[in-house]
Amino acid sequence: MRKELLFGFSIMGLVVLATLAFMPWGNLESGHVGLLMLALVVVAIMLGFPTAFTLMGMGVIFTFFAYYFRDPNLALTNTLTLMVQRTYGVMTNDVLIAIPLFVFMGYLVERANL
Repeated sequence: MRKELLFGFSIMGLVVLATLAFMPWGNLESGHVGLLMLALVVVAIMLGFPTAFTLMGMGVIFTFFAYYFRDPNLALTNTLTLMVQRTYGVMTNDVLIAIPLFVFMGYLVERANL
């Protein structure tokens, strides 16, 4: 096993052990859930999952956690509404229209041999 891989797995193991040791499992509050989410994001990224899918997956997993293990009304009004509002906010952002148009312009310039 390569040294870099062994070092990565040892750091990942330390993150998991520290999370398991120091997390107050009896009474989790929102700050503790955020730390748990951060630890799981670090572990997932160190395992090689893409960052975008890791962040999206953790959001979905913890939304279902809030929905099924906490008050469902709280999860629906806070978490899912926030997800819809942020998605709509990104979709209506006029600045982001420039990205696909810039890529399209680059494609046209390449095809025109300019």
